[in-house]
Amino acid sequence: MSEAGIDSVALTRTGYPVMVGKFWAKDEDLVDGIRYTRCLPGRLGETPESRLEQEVARAMELVDEFDPHVLHATTDYRNALVAQAVSAETGIPWVFEVRGLMEQTWIASHRTPTSREAASASQKASLVSAREGELAAQAGAVITLSQTMADELERRGVDAGVITVVPNGVEKSLLDQDLTPQGARNRLGLDVPPDAFVVGAVSALVPYEGHDVLLHAVSEILHSSHVSQVVRDRLHVVIAGDGTAAPSLIALAAELGIQDRVIMPGRVPREEAKFWVQALDVVVVPRLDLDVSRAVTPQKPVEAMALGRPVVVSDLPALRECVTNSRGQICATLAPAGDPSGLAQAIVDLADSDRRRAALADRAHQLASERTWLSMVRRYVAAYDRAQWECREGAVGGD
Repeated sequence: MSEAGIDSVALTRTGYPVMVGKFWAKDEDLVDGIRYTRCLPGRLGETPESRLEQEVARAMELVDEFDPHVLHATTDYRNALVAQAVSAETGIPWVFEVRGLMEQTWIASHRTPTSREAASASQKASLVSAREGELAAQAGAVITLSQTMADELERRGVDAGVITVVPNGVEKSLLDQDLTPQGARNRLGLDVPPDAFVVGAVSALVPYEGHDVLLHAVSEILHSSHVSQVVRDRLHVVIAGDGTAAPSLIALAAELGIQDRVIMPGRVPREEAKFWVQALDVVVVPRLDLDVSRAVTPQKPVEAMALGRPVVVSDLPALRECVTNSRGQICATLAPAGDPSGLAQAIVDLADSDRRRAALADRAHQLASERTWLSMVRRYVAAYDRAQWECREGAVGGD
């Protein structure tokens, strides 16, 4: 944001990152030029309410030091509660950025359709949904990732006029990377044949991401007499990342008899993640057809497109929007969600044609060039201006 003339400082939630095992965390960190300040009280509050109060107190100290024009809270609603409280105390306008739907992510984390149905009908889901909608409706401006998300927020009572859509962006430097798949594999020491055709993902391994569908699709290809022997001999899968679904994916690969074609390196260092993407001939985002997948756009497809890789995504509203450029052109291959056969066909079609992959990668790269962070920041500026205007109008109306 500094390139656009915006100075910012971030406050992380009370107890973070100590609460996730980083016991020697510093009071501050500098990440990508952004100062992250911690809320690490000598004694952690015993209740969620007391921890939020500690965060408000720390935020007030930062307000005195930094003198911000706008308070910017990101998902989930607990951060919005802090921003709202500080705004009420100081008169500084606040913005709520909704980057996910907390209750839908929680529902999607359940492994079986039965448990997801029970979670969806639970009081927790309805209360969280209502609280997030209520807070978004009270913010001076709302920012979200997609029109799909904006439509959902409207259904929750947020005025469409206060919502600004800011799609996931990419670092401009990614657009200049030209490492070939083989070059990336050499750099990583990836053990696949020189002529391998590698599909896969670099992602959190959670059930709703649908990586089991990818493994079933690959199994279909490898065992199909209708697919050329060349494609079958060359096909390999890389799924990099970690999460609750990792053990079941490893077990599934063995059950399908394709473990010799599957590489799962686990969590990879942040600075190496782009090389794992570049090692792929095709990046696959096989999300399941769940509410969270239909509404929330992931970051990974646009990063893969910036790196010049053709992408296959599930044909769901948020993912279609994610891969559609400003001229309305879809810049990825769409595959039916949850359908291994449909995904298998999409992979085979790309494996069969170097020209098709190159054309798709070129369109994808052009789309990513529209979504650099610098261009996205201009939309944030518009939202900040609106929040400040709303705040001034409210003050005038209250006189």
